[in-house]
Amino acid sequence: MSAKPPRAVLFDMDGVLVFSEEAWFAVYNDTLGFFGYPPISRDVFDAIYGNGTKADRDTYMPRQTLEEVDEAYGRFFIQHLDLVKENPEARPFLGELKGRGVMTAVATNTQHRLAGRILGLVGLSPLFDAVACADEAGAGKPDPAVVRLAAHRVGTALEECLFVGDSRYDREAAARAPVRFAPYRMPGGLSTLAELLPLFPGD
Repeated sequence: MSAKPPRAVLFDMDGVLVFSEEAWFAVYNDTLGFFGYPPISRDVFDAIYGNGTKADRDTYMPRQTLEEVDEAYGRFFIQHLDLVKENPEARPFLGELKGRGVMTAVATNTQHRLAGRILGLVGLSPLFDAVACADEAGAGKPDPAVVRLAAHRVGTALEECLFVGDSRYDREAAARAPVRFAPYRMPGGLSTLAELLPLFPGD
């Protein structure tokens, strides 16, 4: 990473700001069943989790449109909101960034209506300057479009941003954007968000 402090931090949502794997596992299989496809195992789900609606559709629901899959995801997710948990590290870390004048944005593969619902549910919405979602950007990670949209929405050049993610899709999107990447809870990466604070000197 560059020694120059980033002016903005972009965050993946699931696995970084919130933990929603259990909810999404239920939603995937609810959606598959609704469209008449067989369920997938937890091992299969873990291997594809976070790859975006298009990849899900292309692999497991080829007869459906992206709009149909997104609509089903949104409808079924509401039924499993109790399984979504806030990452307890997120709120204090975001507060520290705000106090140091750093812009913040979400860059997620989750559709915008559902992302807003999730961030609102855990009370993190007010801590962000912007939210960018794959359905708004036109493509999900590993395509870099949503990362670029997040940077644009906070008015910050990519070279002045840091992107925090927890998956290979995030890493690839960062490389293609290109933007500095901070791997969180990944092999060889950060164990805690607070490890990033030395990058942002206070006033």
